[in-house]
Amino acid sequence: MYSYENELIQVLINILNNAKDEFETKEDEKLIFIDVEQKNNMVYIKIKDNANGISPEIIDRIFEPYFTTKHKRQGTGIGLYMSNEIVTKHLKGEIKASNTKYQYRDTSYKGALFTIIIPQTLS
Repeated sequence: MYSYENELIQVLINILNNAKDEFETKEDEKLIFIDVEQKNNMVYIKIKDNANGISPEIIDRIFEPYFTTKHKRQGTGIGLYMSNEIVTKHLKGEIKASNTKYQYRDTSYKGALFTIIIPQTLS
């Protein structure tokens, strides 16, 4: 994969930090999975957690600037907005958020799923 490494790292950090923040209220096992696959000259990066997902009332707004569910001292609501800007404008791809249910080691989990789709090579 040939892309802007620092920009992609920033997007991954934003997503992982949001998962970490959601884990603060969770007492049982905390899981994050990152899957990467290449298909048709595109790279698919899927990041899922088990922090119970994103509320359906806000999921369509999470990439808006200054939208946050955190207290003002904890966040500005700019992280996912900037992640979306980086992916769409700099990496020429797309980023999606959804909720997912999955099985891991015979246990059912529910969490957020972020999918980043970017070209394998930027031209």
